[in-house]
Amino acid sequence: TPSERSFTASPQSKGVTISSPVEPLPRGKGAKEDLIGTEMTDFDALESMERDLNGQQQQQQQPEEVRSMKTSASNTLKKTATIQDKQSLKIDEILRQSGGFARYQIFLVICLGLGGALYASVQNLSMTFVESSAPWRCTTDKCANMTASLIGEVHWDLVTLCKAVKKSMERGDWEWVDGNHTAISDYNTACGTTTILTNVLYFCPGVMIGGIMFGMMGWTTGRKTPFLSALLTSMVASVISAASREYILFILLRILLGASIAGYELLYFCWIVELVSKKWRPLAVGIQGVFWALGLLLVLYINMKWDYWRYKMVYVGIVSLVFIFVYAAVPESPYWLLAKGQDDVATMVLKRIAILNNRTFPENPISIPSIKTRERVVAFLQPRYKRVGLFFGLNWFLVGMVYYHIFLTLDLYTGGGTDDVEKLKDTNYVVAVGVELPASLLAAALLTSLFGRKIAFIINLAIFAVCMAISNINYGVVEGWDVRRCAVLIGGKLTISAAKIILALWTAEVAPTTIRTLFFGLCLGSSATGVITSSALIFFAASPLICSIIMMVLAVLCIAGSTQVFDTSKWDLPDNLFDVYRNININNADAVTLISRVRSKLRQFFRSSSCPLVISGNCILSSLESKG
Repeated sequence: TPSERSFTASPQSKGVTISSPVEPLPRGKGAKEDLIGTEMTDFDALESMERDLNGQQQQQQQPEEVRSMKTSASNTLKKTATIQDKQSLKIDEILRQSGGFARYQIFLVICLGLGGALYASVQNLSMTFVESSAPWRCTTDKCANMTASLIGEVHWDLVTLCKAVKKSMERGDWEWVDGNHTAISDYNTACGTTTILTNVLYFCPGVMIGGIMFGMMGWTTGRKTPFLSALLTSMVASVISAASREYILFILLRILLGASIAGYELLYFCWIVELVSKKWRPLAVGIQGVFWALGLLLVLYINMKWDYWRYKMVYVGIVSLVFIFVYAAVPESPYWLLAKGQDDVATMVLKRIAILNNRTFPENPISIPSIKTRERVVAFLQPRYKRVGLFFGLNWFLVGMVYYHIFLTLDLYTGGGTDDVEKLKDTNYVVAVGVELPASLLAAALLTSLFGRKIAFIINLAIFAVCMAISNINYGVVEGWDVRRCAVLIGGKLTISAAKIILALWTAEVAPTTIRTLFFGLCLGSSATGVITSSALIFFAASPLICSIIMMVLAVLCIAGSTQVFDTSKWDLPDNLFDVYRNININNADAVTLISRVRSKLRQFFRSSSCPLVISGNCILSSLESKG
């Protein structure tokens, strides 16, 4: 307006427009002249302009290092704010983005396969040779009459010898043929503690104790330290037992050896599952099955290389020193590190995996789990989880019973041949080990990737039940191979080996981090109970028909129980019980959706068909829907 005039500040004033009245402002303290000094302006606006100018001059006078530090700090704050805005990722997703199953994961699988699966199989199956049934023969007529045999005739049946000794036969009436090359003949334990009882009554309780002890250590101290202690313990127990002259010391060392074997077996398997993303876990555990088979072949080589059982024990113990490199080569489990609050160490492990795989580590923050330490005890008391534990315990009981029953009865599958016992056992052993390779890669890894854990496990158990049913047919296939030998050593061994691998993966995935190793250890204890049952059947001379019926019934029960357990194919490894129950609810929702789709398809089929049977079905469906 004519009574006002406007003044626009300079660019340094950030575009502020100031208006002042026509009347001159009083000159006083703080008054300043603008431009040429002919016009007076607003004091506050001019003072703001002067502060901005002074600030720019001071900033120009600052050293270059100070300005760069301020700029870096500002960029860091902006980057941190951007990362916080991103969605946090779980470890499984980080492993997938860091390579999935790239070269570093392959390296880890090979290390754990050598130091875990291969050595565990050597220690587990060495007892079938170290404490194998010793040959004996009669030296007097008294022994020949009591055992219904001829003088000098070689026998392997220790049950017959034991019955004769319990009656009245003296030690001078018979002798060992092998020259004390086995533990049975060396300690002269023909009766009361035969090869089966020596293997089981002292070794399997050690497995139960070790499963609980090392399972708890797996939560308190991680995976690496208990693994190393179990490896060293097994080495010491093997070497000292080879030098023991007292039978009671040998028994105590067998218990200690069983505990250590259970320890590193459960630890290496949980370890490998926690270092590979869920898509590649079936392949990783399938490769572990291949290393397990290589260990079984190494057992055969050791048995053929040395005759004396003490030399075999020393060699098996020394082999464990080679696998100590696993402790240094494999990092700690990131799941356990996060559960214990060691977030920085877990991040370093994951970054190392990404760098060695030549992948970019994702900038998203890691999802930190909420862990309640008391869950490792309370979980087993939860009704919902208790039912899961019972079903898995039954499955492990069957797997342990059948798997070791086949190895302990290798001399029974003759196929109508006339080969000697030692050659027959070696041939059957090679066949039983050979089927482990297709069982690991095809029946386990491939089926699990295609159909999931539950369906693959049920398929293998169903085929196993069929093999047990036809094993009672007395019919020759080819020379030296009848139906029983083929069904048990090929069909039954292949399917039960695949079921064992699938069950191990399923067990590690279904348990939360807080109790994963302990849950796995309890399942190994259930498997040891199955081994005891199998050995009892052999010791009491149960007929093949009885054994096959028992195994078929257990297989059917395990199939029925497995249908009630949820599949874990799409699961991230749970950190606590809340994650388990959330995954269960997701599975239930998927099942409900699938049932709804099937129901709608059936309804459309019923309503569109003109077949009388389908029309009657449509009427039944409509009546059911009307009744709710």
